[in-house]
Amino acid sequence: MIITRYLTREVLNALVLITSILLLAFLCQQIVRYMNYAAVGKIPTNVLFQLVSFEVPYLLALLLPLGLYLGILLAYGKLATQCEMSILQMCGFSNQRLMYLTVWIAFIVSMIVLALMLWVNPFISAKRQQMMESNEATLHLIETLIPGRFQVSPDGNRVMYVEKLSRDRQRAENVFLAEGKEASGMQQQNAWKLVFAKQGYQTKNTSQEQFFVTTQGYRYEGTPGQNDYTITQYGKYTVRMPTGNVHVAHQEDESLSTSQLWQDYANPKRAAELQWRFSIAISTFLLAMLAIPLISLQPRQARYLSLLPAILVYIVYINLLFAARRWMEEGVISVAVGMWWVHGMVVILIALVLLGVMKWRMLRR
Repeated sequence: MIITRYLTREVLNALVLITSILLLAFLCQQIVRYMNYAAVGKIPTNVLFQLVSFEVPYLLALLLPLGLYLGILLAYGKLATQCEMSILQMCGFSNQRLMYLTVWIAFIVSMIVLALMLWVNPFISAKRQQMMESNEATLHLIETLIPGRFQVSPDGNRVMYVEKLSRDRQRAENVFLAEGKEASGMQQQNAWKLVFAKQGYQTKNTSQEQFFVTTQGYRYEGTPGQNDYTITQYGKYTVRMPTGNVHVAHQEDESLSTSQLWQDYANPKRAAELQWRFSIAISTFLLAMLAIPLISLQPRQARYLSLLPAILVYIVYINLLFAARRWMEEGVISVAVGMWWVHGMVVILIALVLLGVMKWRMLRR
């Protein structure tokens, strides 16, 4: 029992550490991605961290298989290189008991991944879709502005610059606004309207339309290259601004419940999404089963050097799953074949590696 707890603790510690590092790295990548979206006006800043938080369950489900795989390789690899595994075998802790322990750990982690993929992630994805379509995610002009940067509106007819924003992002200082012909309603070709103002803020009318109000400024109207332009000094000038919803790539199938996917299983895209959800959990278990014989084949090899072939196997496995999913969606392979052939290849690989381990042990004897 003490040995079992010790081995379990070693594997789980490695699992948590590796998964946490990977999760943090991928979350940082997502934060940069969404910040870039906010910088170009694709999303409002008030939903940025909500979108990032929605990524956590899905990333966790994808990273747990790799975390467990590497955790087993590192934990058992350390025991093998330090001869602790041989001592455990001399004390009666056989390879069969080690396999049995690993099966239980892999089963529990696989069930966690399965729950994330089948229920948690679809629920979170549906919530994200609702948020993107709600008023909360409406792209208000002032929420997309970044001080000190020229920004173009989604319709391409406006260029805006503000020098400073208030802490609550409700008021702007030293505002520059350029409107093209379509935005100003003028009939001249290449006509522009330029606005310079000391302050600006956003407001709504009774119809909930968005307007940007500038105060204490000048308005220049005319055509570049010609002298027939006008200059107007004003106390308050209001411009109607377009709004939109969050522009973030999102697959509709991800937000469908597992039961909905099952009911429409004849649809290749729905079937691919459903098989993908099961495949991540299956890969968790199969990778854990593959890790043990890989360690046994190289018991005296350097701890981290032995990870190279194991990581190569993982890369090939996960890329084949991605390819099989894409082929299903495109109708290249049938739903019946789906992604199961990839798992079948891994099962065969596990059997071959186990046979190699058994043969190697027989030769040693």
